[in-house]
Amino acid sequence: MLELIGKIRDRGLAVVLISHNMPHVFEIADRIHVHRLGRRVALVSPKTHGMTQVVGLLTGALEIDADGNVVEVSEAVTTGLS
Repeated sequence: MLELIGKIRDRGLAVVLISHNMPHVFEIADRIHVHRLGRRVALVSPKTHGMTQVVGLLTGALEIDADGNVVEVSEAVTTGLS
């Protein structure tokens, strides 16, 4: 499946992959839209963010602050970002 997606992408066509399989997502994605409870909570690059950060964003343990940094929710609460 990932090989086919890669071939389509390499032809310049957009591909939307919806998955919770993080190894697959990180192998093929150029950018990751992270959604939680029906809302997009982050747009990250697999080149600059790790799987642990993306899973933290998915679960709500992490958030993106005003500067675009990934922070723990407890830090976001104390700085008034939530």
